[in-house]
Amino acid sequence: MTETHRYLLAFLATTLYVLWVAVLYHKHKKVSDRTLAHSLTSDSTLVVYASQTGTAEKIARIKAAQLQLPEPAPVISMASLSLQSLQRVSKVIFVVSTYGEGEPPDMGRKFNRAIAQAATKGSTTLSHLHFEVVGVGDRQYARFCQFADTLFDGIKQLGGNATQPVQKLDAGSGEHLALLNTSGDVHYQQPSITLTLTKRNQLNSDSPQSQKLCALSFDHNSHLSTVHWQAGDVLDVLIEQNNEDAGLNLPAPNVSQHQSSHQIPQIIRTYTIASVPEEKNIKLVVRQLVKDEGELGIGSGFLTETLQNEQPIKGYIRQHANAFITDTQSPLLLIGAGSGVAGIRAQLAKRALLKDAGPVWILFGERHPTFDDVLDKTLSPFHLSSCLIRKHTIFSQATHGSGYVQQLLLQQSSDIRSFLGQTGQVYVCGRYEGMGKGVDDALRSILGDSGHKTLAEHKRYHRDLY
Repeated sequence: MTETHRYLLAFLATTLYVLWVAVLYHKHKKVSDRTLAHSLTSDSTLVVYASQTGTAEKIARIKAAQLQLPEPAPVISMASLSLQSLQRVSKVIFVVSTYGEGEPPDMGRKFNRAIAQAATKGSTTLSHLHFEVVGVGDRQYARFCQFADTLFDGIKQLGGNATQPVQKLDAGSGEHLALLNTSGDVHYQQPSITLTLTKRNQLNSDSPQSQKLCALSFDHNSHLSTVHWQAGDVLDVLIEQNNEDAGLNLPAPNVSQHQSSHQIPQIIRTYTIASVPEEKNIKLVVRQLVKDEGELGIGSGFLTETLQNEQPIKGYIRQHANAFITDTQSPLLLIGAGSGVAGIRAQLAKRALLKDAGPVWILFGERHPTFDDVLDKTLSPFHLSSCLIRKHTIFSQATHGSGYVQQLLLQQSSDIRSFLGQTGQVYVCGRYEGMGKGVDDALRSILGDSGHKTLAEHKRYHRDLY
């Protein structure tokens, strides 16, 4: 067989694979839409969530459980929703988060476009519909619950009848906990676990410009078979407000007022899990937040300074469906900065433990090359995996060649397009402000608007941003 024949066969095999994936995708979509349509009647109440990290989904499931209905209300992702589905129901409850600068979560983008397009045509197709919108956000952002407002106005413009104004919950101060605490563990897919710190080490070196970055390992009190997680999942850590040993000024408003007299008020902080179950412990990577007045952040201060070895804490493992990558054969581009290395490590570990995993390319950003060169030591031992074919780190405070990870993407534009091809997956982990938004803009520039849209709609674009 000549080299030309080999290339032709490889091209044919790749083409057939892409066609097969496309057929499966559209077949699954049609079945899902048809199943939903048959389950709805003209007097049905539907509960819809659009969540980036899972909080809105938890609230949606609790609200559905609280409805006094003869039959349980269906709870679906906005990614599965169409305007045609809403024409078959009498009422819908939306529970939505807002992402970044007022954007819908990834699973709400397509439906948001559908509403906007219908509104431009003057449609009143939802005049029969009664609806309410619950928004979950953080009041420290200028566009607090912006997507909830946008959704509310869009449904009204299509003729929908609002049963109440938009309900906005400030998750940053714990307003959503009043609802979550009414039902114990029902909003979590797994029961709580007790974790004990077994190891904590600082990954970076102390410097005036660098904030401490720590790797933490926890044992849990449950047998491995009863604790389930996968790359992309997060850990909700519960921190007691009256923990006098913490030396932290934990805010009391909005959380303590929702607690009964016998309950200890708690703050929840969420972290991407950096390990996979095969490692038999739960690993986190936490950046210590130091505020302007020198006070440590609530969660980061507790985990990086106060928590002692073998001291028990309570937590919940929570699924983060947006970050699940089931296709382990296609190329995988991992992008992150700072503590976002946690998600990169978990995704790499998942592939490294497989025999025939697809290729992985890592693009990572940190601050100073002397103090913050942490990538390999954090990824260890998986930084030596055969599936990891390329990795690049860029430092924002380097003397020469400084920059941010989004600039690194643009420098590698041609190679990235070639690497991703038609099936490649993209995973981004870290802060939305700066890095997350910059990476999204860079990917749009590299792939074009059409390619960027295809990446998202085919669920090949996974964002774990905070």
